[in-house]
Amino acid sequence: MHVTNPEQIAAKLLTYLREECSALPLDYAEPLTQLQGGQETDTFRFALRGGQDQLPGALVLRLYPAHFGAHNAVWESTVQRVLASTGYPVPNVYLTCTDLSILGGAFFVMALLPGQPLMSAPSATIPRRLGETHAALHAVDPAPLIKAFSEQGIPAAAYRLDRRLTQLRERVTRFPWLQPAVDWLFAQRPDEPAELVICHGDFHPLNILVDGDRVTGVIDWPGFLLADPALDVATTLVLTTIPAKQLARQMAGLADVDWDQVGQRYLEAYQAVRPLDTEKLAYYRVRRCVHALLEGAEGQMVWRQPVVVNELVAYIQGVTGVNIKVLSKQGDK
Repeated sequence: MHVTNPEQIAAKLLTYLREECSALPLDYAEPLTQLQGGQETDTFRFALRGGQDQLPGALVLRLYPAHFGAHNAVWESTVQRVLASTGYPVPNVYLTCTDLSILGGAFFVMALLPGQPLMSAPSATIPRRLGETHAALHAVDPAPLIKAFSEQGIPAAAYRLDRRLTQLRERVTRFPWLQPAVDWLFAQRPDEPAELVICHGDFHPLNILVDGDRVTGVIDWPGFLLADPALDVATTLVLTTIPAKQLARQMAGLADVDWDQVGQRYLEAYQAVRPLDTEKLAYYRVRRCVHALLEGAEGQMVWRQPVVVNELVAYIQGVTGVNIKVLSKQGDK
């Protein structure tokens, strides 16, 4: 977290919003309050008095560190704005600011959606809602999003797999023990289908909001890709069958859930709505596992737990035959 003075942020934000909505006598109806979570950004909830037409209801401020520049705010707000216009459940974005001097980083203001993470719902309901909501995303026409990115000056290469694999190879040079697995990814990469889909890139039960029986929102879009749907499904399978087991131990009612079964039922729910080429799943699961090991080596704690590392390594070795000896500051794993 990089914000040290939320009161100062609140005052500066209100001044900015008053200037942007000059015809309206804005004030806070609900004070700016920092929300939990967010590894890369600071998020706050608030509501305004006097801005119901342009900034209605409960709102969220998503504020990026200055070193991100303007890119991430433009990227995520564009994805959300376009998807919201299609009717897909994402928080609509009302305003994006790329002037880093206003709050110390780029930011956007979006709707605060009702609901709680799907992870907190009855475990028996998780696979179906996860699968159906994911299949619905992959059915959304990507053309408006491609057009919106082009209008923002963002090239198509920025959201294609070629760029992500190149970035992976560049980052892994610091960790040569992982290089053979990356080499395998380049050598064995399958052809992409003619029809690529909007991929979330981090689609899991903590990024899905539900209110009763209704999915109210899909959040956190920095990992957006236009890619093979198998890539996105494989990512979800990794996330729901490896780290979810460890996170669930800290949550009431989820410690005894069979997460491998959750993953299988999620896949069945997805396929009941939309066909999928499952032959590519193993490749894309290896890709996510390799990326997870890299993230762990770079310091992300969820991917540094020994039991998680062991499962990641076992899956990669089982599919590829590549022998991985993980090296870290804690020593050999």
